[in-house]
Parts: sequence; C-alpha cells; structure tokens
Amino acid sequence: MTTENIFEAIRKWKNLIDSYKNGIDIKGSEILIFLNQGTHFSVSGEEIEQWKKNLETAEPKMIHVYVGIHEDQLKFFLIDSKSDKDANFNTILTKDFLRNFSESKIESSNDIVLDVPPITAESAINRNFRWNMFGTSWLQAQKTEDMFQLISIPFSDYEKMGITGSQTCTSFFGLTDDLEKKDPDFPYHIEIITVKSLAINHMSETAENYSTPRPPFTIIDTLNDYQLLKQSTSVFV
Repeated sequence: MTTENIFEAIRKWKNLIDSYKNGIDIKGSEILIFLNQGTHFSVSGEEIEQWKKNLETAEPKMIHVYVGIHEDQLKFFLIDSKSDKDANFNTILTKDFLRNFSESKIESSNDIVLDVPPITAESAINRNFRWNMFGTSWLQAQKTEDMFQLISIPFSDYEKMGITGSQTCTSFFGLTDDLEKKDPDFPYHIEIITVKSLAINHMSETAENYSTPRPPFTIIDTLNDYQLLKQSTSVFV
C-alpha cells in the first residue's frame, strides 16, 4: 500500500468513530463489525529485529499500531516510534486482521528477561474473553471518551518473545483495567496482548500487554510524536 492509501485508511477509521461520537448510533454497529472481522495479527522475528535497529538510539522505544479501513477491511499499520516521530513512513508494516492461522508452538530456553514482568496466560485469556463478551459495553463507554486511533506498545513486549527469522508471535485485542478512568461504570480500556506461541491445545505460559490506546495524548507523548496520525488527519482537514 502507498502512504496515501494508508492516510486514507486511517481517515476512514477516524470518520467512522467521529460519526459515532457525534450521535449516529448505527455507526457503533459498524465499528464492532470491523473490530471483530478477525482475531489477531502476527509479527515475525525479522520484523522485530528491524525495529530493534530503528530504535537503537531512541527513548522510549515503542511500536505504534494504527487502525485503518481499506476496501472494507480493518488493517493494522505498524511503525516504530522513532520512524513515526521522524515521519519516515517507508518503514510502515501493513497487517491484515486474520482469523485463520497456522498453529505454532515455539520452545526456547533462552527467553529474554526484562524488568517488567509479563502477565500469565490465564490473565491474557481472561482479558481477551472480556473483550469478546463486553465489546459492546466498551463501545458505549467511548461516547464520553477519546476513542482510540492507534495503540502504543512497548517494544520490549515484542523483544521478550525471543523469536528469530520467520518465527512469528501473535497479537490480539483485550480489555484491561484502567486505573485512571474517571467513569466507575466501565473502568477498562482496549489493549493489544502478545503471546509467543498459540495452538488449539497450547498457549505460552506468559503474555505481554503494556499497551496504551491513543488518544488521549500526554505531555510525555504528544500528537507530534505520532506523525502518521497527524499528517493523515491534516490532509483530510
């Protein structure tokens, strides 16, 4: 896809969520249809290695996962935080929202151990179940919130996978507790959880999920750090 195609896809998602927040309730059904078109996307060891090179001198090291709509299909556009801030859009990876996948069980005795502990497989399953069961409740809560246009993921979530080459890890949606939420009725936000391997009778013992939806932005990571979002929106307006 060209950069302009990606811009257009991101604008289509923004138009859809803006219409819903502006009171066109039927758009809520469309949003849920898109968010349930698939179950996951995959990232390879080669792609993680390229991100590592791109982020070598960057702090913080993040992966920005943008959501867009192209030819009536939900797409994910992945870019490392340094490339995004520098508007180096040649590094964007386009991911389909997949429903079928090849089962994988990756054994490794030399997993990378970093300071932030992972969540358990049970927690990952519960959070994904919460998304599948309460996605409608989440959507209704977005009428008074900034609905996400991208999800920012610490690069360490992927680095911890310890995969190489064509090996892949699996990323999927979940709902997690949001301690900063003002609304006590639905104190959760959407997230992306990543597991190293997944099969019908097997799942990695731990998973990574320290992702954060954007917007809202903060004084630490402002809109200027998300040039793909800023420029795609500025083209529209």
